[in-house]
Amino acid sequence: MAVKEVLGKYTKEQIKKAAQIKALFFDVDGVLTDGGIIYDNTGCETKRFNVKDGYIISHLKKAGILVGIITGRESKIVSNRAAELKLDFCHQGIVDKYSVFEKLVEFHKLKRKQVAYIGDDINDLKVLQSCGLSACPADAIGYVKSRVDIITDGNGGQGVVREISDLILAAQGLLDKILKN
Repeated sequence: MAVKEVLGKYTKEQIKKAAQIKALFFDVDGVLTDGGIIYDNTGCETKRFNVKDGYIISHLKKAGILVGIITGRESKIVSNRAAELKLDFCHQGIVDKYSVFEKLVEFHKLKRKQVAYIGDDINDLKVLQSCGLSACPADAIGYVKSRVDIITDGNGGQGVVREISDLILAAQGLLDKILKN
């Protein structure tokens, strides 16, 4: 039932693309978080992450799916979260995300169509238009939304990575197995 529930809101083309995914890359601010950055009086930065996004990553990795971050900002908090989730990589301070995307595709011997990417702003556009399955949060900028395969139900920081991960796992016939364990 859960697989039908997950897949029921997607088109055949979206499901077909998700079935081919071997890697999931994503931005942080506005995707893993709500895009807000909080500084306290001492200058310490705070971000809020959704535990549902983090939880599904271990299942992606067990399924052999490469998972990692490509983000424009640098933050110790993001390094800590990436380590906690045991991500395959965490590239921070990236001005040209497309260049890093291309290097990762080549290094991991992937085809672009095997990579899903979730982003929400201008610096994500070239990757979103080059990958196999592109997605953005519901609160992404309008011109980003018009250029992706999927607009998630949730806003940034509200389970966006989880939503796309569930689709990938369901399209590959893996979600049922996860739910039965």
